[in-house]
Amino acid sequence: MKKICRMAVVCVLLCGLILPIPVHARELDVQMEPRMASISVYGTELSISSDGTASISGFVRGKLGVTSTYVEVTLQKSVSGTWVDVESWENSSDTSSTSVAETYQVSRGTYRVAMTCSADGETKTATSAERTY
Repeated sequence: MKKICRMAVVCVLLCGLILPIPVHARELDVQMEPRMASISVYGTELSISSDGTASISGFVRGKLGVTSTYVEVTLQKSVSGTWVDVESWENSSDTSSTSVAETYQVSRGTYRVAMTCSADGETKTATSAERTY
């Protein structure tokens, strides 16, 4: 009986290898960004405390050998479905990293931070998560 079961399992496995099995592929919309030449890492963040104080930050860190970096962060408010600039801050440096950290008193609404940064001429943009006060 064991011998018959083993033979049946072997037959099923062999049939799986021999018979064609239909496979359906789905095309994905994937966008790939080329490897960054001068920027190692960058990012921006927004938090709003219970008293309406927004903490805005952005940074860029260049790769080894980078000699110039720049960061600009813009606090934006959603007004009728459109993002409106509220305030901007910037910083630059002749070193491999730069950051901006500011606070701003906001009124009720939904906000985000838009950032532009660069290192030795390579420029990237980022947007923070939206926060509601």
